[in-house]
Amino acid sequence: MIVGADLRAARRDAGLSLGQLAARTGVSAGHLSRVERGDREVTPSLVLHYQTALGPAATALAALLDSDSGAPEKGTVDDMKRRGLLSVIAAASMGVAAGEPVTRLLDGLAGDLPTRVGLPEVHAVEAAADLYMRMDLARGGDAAIAMARGTLEWAVKLHDRPMAEPTRERLSSAVGLLADRLGWATYDQGRAERAARILTFALDSAARGADRDLRAHTMLDLSVTLTDLGSPRDGVEILRLALGDERISSAERANLHAVAARHCATAGDRAAGLRHIGLAEEALGRAEPALAPDWAHHITVAPGHHDSALGLALFQLGEDARARDHLTAALGRLGESRTRTGLRCLIRLAVLRVREGDRDAGAEQARRAVALAAEVRSTRVAGDLRMMVDGVRACGMTDLARELARSLPPSDRPAVRPVTATPESASLA
Repeated sequence: MIVGADLRAARRDAGLSLGQLAARTGVSAGHLSRVERGDREVTPSLVLHYQTALGPAATALAALLDSDSGAPEKGTVDDMKRRGLLSVIAAASMGVAAGEPVTRLLDGLAGDLPTRVGLPEVHAVEAAADLYMRMDLARGGDAAIAMARGTLEWAVKLHDRPMAEPTRERLSSAVGLLADRLGWATYDQGRAERAARILTFALDSAARGADRDLRAHTMLDLSVTLTDLGSPRDGVEILRLALGDERISSAERANLHAVAARHCATAGDRAAGLRHIGLAEEALGRAEPALAPDWAHHITVAPGHHDSALGLALFQLGEDARARDHLTAALGRLGESRTRTGLRCLIRLAVLRVREGDRDAGAEQARRAVALAAEVRSTRVAGDLRMMVDGVRACGMTDLARELARSLPPSDRPAVRPVTATPESASLA
């Protein structure tokens, strides 16, 4: 296992000061110093940061990694795949693409192609991404995914054609956005490992473009996916890297902090989660939506988005009163274009009403959520429905819990009451 002293020795062998290394990696010198002293843990992505920054001088670190015989824990991403994902993530967080042909990062992708790529082709990819976001945010579904994948196959092949560098940069951002949305939809269908591969491709493509918010948002999506795959420490580290970029907009920064708060709640670090809630609210206080990229007006700058993100996090942190306020505000602003997000808010409001003793209102909202969810395909919403049934049952409303459970599709019904595992300890302080 690599420890802080190994990182310090490699840095000194390369003749770099902490300040110089911080400038190359985008990680603060203070954090690097604490890691090298042993006050903070050495994470895989940080080791990859050192390897990328030190270049040939990092051979000792590579040898130590090769000598690590520990097998990955059951249920986690395969170790070699995991390292490959983290390598791309670490490089992209510094604005560096993976250094290999972009087509190799997305297996299986092979219309007619123009002799030379210009703005009309880029506009076509951007328009496809915009259309797909509208389709997917409303209800998702296989038709939207098939459309996005077909466009992505064509767009990826454009990379091999000649074009001006400004055109290539803009194309990279457009491809990165389309791939990010496709990866997130794949995750929402319950295929987390496949989603991680698509999102890693999206991040590498975004690193070739100029949109810093897109890089950060793709890293956010990857953090959620890798945490779900059994690597919560990696998910935490990815968010640290994303938050270390001072060039992202305040709207995206607020989004990152809200999701960081949820990760902290999952990891059992409530105090750190509440600190991230405060940082999200602080970022929203200086948000300038006009500076956000166009795609963000569908997502992070869309009405109700930040209220929903904060409401979900506060619910998970056990801050019921504050969660109710944000979730209620989100439902009032989201509109019909954010069906799944609205459902997730409604489900939590139903649980909160029941907890507070307003059983009639809670039962009405719970029944409404089940009825609306019948037309939505989403593993996240399905998991939320199971959580709602358990929450209603825990409050003593067993008849309502049975009624709701019978209304769910067979695959979504909670067969037995789940046992809550103790989450892996992590901190995003």
